[in-house]
Amino acid sequence: MDTKKPALARIKIKFPDKIWISEIFKKFKDIRMEIINFLPYDLERSIGNALINIIYYDIDSIIKVIQNHDSVYEFNLIEKNENFIKFNVKTKDPYLLYAVIKCGVLVDFPINVKEGYAYWRLISTRDRINNLLNLFEEKKMEYILLKIGNSPYTLEKEENKLNFDELKVLNTAINEGFFEIPREISLENLANKLGKSKSALSVMLRKIIKKKIMLDI
Repeated sequence: MDTKKPALARIKIKFPDKIWISEIFKKFKDIRMEIINFLPYDLERSIGNALINIIYYDIDSIIKVIQNHDSVYEFNLIEKNENFIKFNVKTKDPYLLYAVIKCGVLVDFPINVKEGYAYWRLISTRDRINNLLNLFEEKKMEYILLKIGNSPYTLEKEENKLNFDELKVLNTAINEGFFEIPREISLENLANKLGKSKSALSVMLRKIIKKKIMLDI
């Protein structure tokens, strides 16, 4: 397999124990969950924002656990009925998101979650997917590579391409350790290094990250 051509990988990865998702799957059985998207919310404080659907017969108990979990900064209910909720949740230390950004891998949303495991479809070159899996191993994250092969999707979509300035910003952020946990450089210091205001850099990074991780098939 050509390691530079687009590859499609399916992986099963366990969420870290400190994350609220792990907690609800420990406490409740037969939950159906779907992560619709997951993007940075507050880059300065390493907070990510996810849009999620959950189906469960005792939905109020699920809400209570999420709202009271230490990893949750904010919970906003968007839609609710007897057995279903759609909500935004803001969580700290979004390591999985940062790992994907660092390795330059596209994620095919939505992501299904079963028994505390996320089932990801990743699109990138074989080299970059291997780098991501190596990163998971370094951090002792539990995962299983279910399948990998040639991708029917292109990585060259115009809307996913970065311009020269965006590439410079992303590469500098990665090289300076902005996407490490714990972070090795602050947003303010990164902005100073790049000659930008902190607010302008924050907006730019959000746009870059959306291009780099969200696959629109």
